[in-house]
Amino acid sequence: MKISLFKTLILTGTVLAGLSLTPGLRANTEVVVAGGNASSAILYDRATNVLNGGPITAYGLSSSVVRSYQGTISGQSGLGTVTIDYVLNGAVGALQDIEAGNPQTTASGNNTLPPTLVDSSTTPGAVALDPSVLTALPVYVVPYVFFRNAGAGSGDSVGITNLTARQAAYLEGATVPASFFGGAGTNPVYFIGRNNQSAVRTETDLNIGFTGTLHTYYTNSSSGNVPILDTTSVDANGNPDPGLTSGSVLYNTVLVVSNSIGNAAVKDAKSAGVLRLTYEGVPYSYSNVVTGSYPLWYYESYYYKNTGSGQPTAAQQTVINLLYQSVTNSAYTVSPLYTNNYIPEPALIVKRGFDGGPITLK
Repeated sequence: MKISLFKTLILTGTVLAGLSLTPGLRANTEVVVAGGNASSAILYDRATNVLNGGPITAYGLSSSVVRSYQGTISGQSGLGTVTIDYVLNGAVGALQDIEAGNPQTTASGNNTLPPTLVDSSTTPGAVALDPSVLTALPVYVVPYVFFRNAGAGSGDSVGITNLTARQAAYLEGATVPASFFGGAGTNPVYFIGRNNQSAVRTETDLNIGFTGTLHTYYTNSSSGNVPILDTTSVDANGNPDPGLTSGSVLYNTVLVVSNSIGNAAVKDAKSAGVLRLTYEGVPYSYSNVVTGSYPLWYYESYYYKNTGSGQPTAAQQTVINLLYQSVTNSAYTVSPLYTNNYIPEPALIVKRGFDGGPITLK
């Protein structure tokens, strides 16, 4: 009787100990999303939509490129506390990082994880990476535009309203007089471009057939907003990489540099102080992309590893699936945040088979 009672107490204690340890054994889940910052507004919005199980802790809110959200997901208690990190280091650089397994610097403080998911409107094949190791989930279309300074300091760029593909290629490769583009005088036009980690750069260059050395400018407060030819910028490996690192910085640079034309995602080419240029005589509009008239765009997709090191765990895959569902559901694709900046792929009556390729009917 005593032995039986002793065994009962041991067994009961074991069960209770197991129950008390269960919460501690439940693993938390962290997903690192890398990619282009042209989609930052949607990425941040969807993180707070998916993390819907209670309070959310946010890190790095003052940064436009490195931000983290932490919380729980309703109905997904097995995921524990979920952290979604955003490291928006460029659509091209992010693809390179996920294939190489390069750890990211996150706002939440975990700097040992490579990207779990990449958001990019450049395809791996367009930048000489292996597409077979990545699964692609299409999300929407990202349009790009050329735009000029339209404020009091627009100078000789007054009168420039359109670029042809040939003019755009000249613009990116040399400092050309404003009159070449239909401007009011012979002072040079300064191109303000993105670096080569950007889908804006890759996809626009493929559309206009530009393969030369980028001739792009920047400015700073000490220069009195005088344009400075970028000959010193390098990428993470120390290779020459002229161009600005974000669309918002590019937009603000165009605002203060006279005779300047920039190139960015529609999201970053805001209306105040700039004029969006037509391309080959066609203005950017939602309908002109949908019908195939306006060609400066490509598909945005989510990419994750499907083989080898870096494949998502089951828990990470659940978070990826929820993020994807939240950005592609029909109720969300009609929100102003979405329709003012991006275009759902199902809305298109056209298609293109590869980056910068011909546009044909579906």
